[in-house]
Order: sequence, then structure tokens, then C-alpha cells
Amino acid sequence: MLDFTPDGIGIPVSVRSEHGLLYGELATLPDSPGLVVLAHAAMALDQKDKLLAGQFRRAGLSTLGVNLLAHQEEHFPDVHNNVPLLAKRLVDFLGLLKNRMQMGELRQQPIGLFAANATSPVAVRVAALRDHDIAAVVCRDGLIDLAGVLYLRSLESPLLLLNEESDTQHIASNRRALQEVSCRKELRLIPDIGVDYAVSAGIATCLREATEWFAENFGTPERREAE
Repeated sequence: MLDFTPDGIGIPVSVRSEHGLLYGELATLPDSPGLVVLAHAAMALDQKDKLLAGQFRRAGLSTLGVNLLAHQEEHFPDVHNNVPLLAKRLVDFLGLLKNRMQMGELRQQPIGLFAANATSPVAVRVAALRDHDIAAVVCRDGLIDLAGVLYLRSLESPLLLLNEESDTQHIASNRRALQEVSCRKELRLIPDIGVDYAVSAGIATCLREATEWFAENFGTPERREAE
């Protein structure tokens, strides 16, 4: 069983796609209340997500960072905005996790999704598809209406949206989209992240809000049994 991975040292995982292998990095912690899947779709790992993954682990959460694009797709136009394609791939990664849990290779624990920008609607759609598997969702920026109205209406996983306070256009769009969501949902504003994100108040606020949301919705084993 994968009980513990030292911080900063991930176990490589992969799933197949029509254009090659998709890669992820799994880092598990003992007795973590849950595992956060950080999904992105870019040729290079978003350094903000890498920073957040490390902070999530320091907060006691296991993580799986996944890239939903294959190397061969780096020249494909607008592929990072293909919500149905990326959603299918994220579902495949979740299937890998669930299989490892069922086989006893990974401890059973709640799963949360974290996504940003163009990947935010992907996480929302997948959570709607796999509602019993996803304990919580956090999206930083992005337009969740691109998930599709049917998926917004069927979403059951608690959803937290974090929007930079200066991004008035996305804030307005996401507030309209949240009117279609009937489960627990919140939109919170964070300071602008800016270029120097490593010391950004926006990233610090994002981390705090996301960690609290996941911890609250993962709950303790006793709380989950009571529910």
C-alpha cells in the first residue's frame, strides 16, 4: 500500500490517451483526511499549482497532480479549451485512483478536485459525472459555465470558486453560472495573484481558502461514518 511519499517526491502515474501517455505525480501522506487532484492542461506544469500542491501536503493532504495534455498535442490549436476531451481524461485518472484504492494499493480516502483557469469547467463537469466519488471542488478563476448547464444543474459536490477581485468579467459570469447550481456553493474573492506569485497575497489566500474547503468537506472518519 502507498502509505507515505516524502514531500516533494512524487510517484509517477500515467494513463493512455489517443495521442500518447498522460502523466501525473502522486504524493501520499499517512492519515491524510483526503487526496486533492490538481488538474491542469499545459505543456509545462503550472508553477502555481506545483506550489499549491506542496502547500496542500504541508497542510496534511495527499495530492495527485495531473497533466491532461499529451506531449504530442503541444501544437494542437485550442486543445486546452476542449472541455469534453479533458473531462474524459480526468475521469480516467480518477478511475486509476479508485482502482488502486479497491486493490489495496492506496488507502481509501475522499477525493477533491482543484483546477484553475481553462481547466475549471473540466473539474466541474467531472465532479457532476462522478458525484459520489468527489467530496469537494475548488476552482481558481476560469469560467465554469463552459462545463455545460446540464452538468451545473446535476452537480452535487460542494463547489468553491475563487476569483481574483479585479477580474470583474469572470466574477459576473461565474455568479450567473452559480444560479444553475443547487448544491452547496460559494464564490469568494481573492487578491490579485500577480507575476511574483511565490510571495503573492492572492496565492496565500487561495491556499488558505482551498485547504479549509477541502478539510471541511473531507471531514474526519467519524464524521463520514455518521453521515
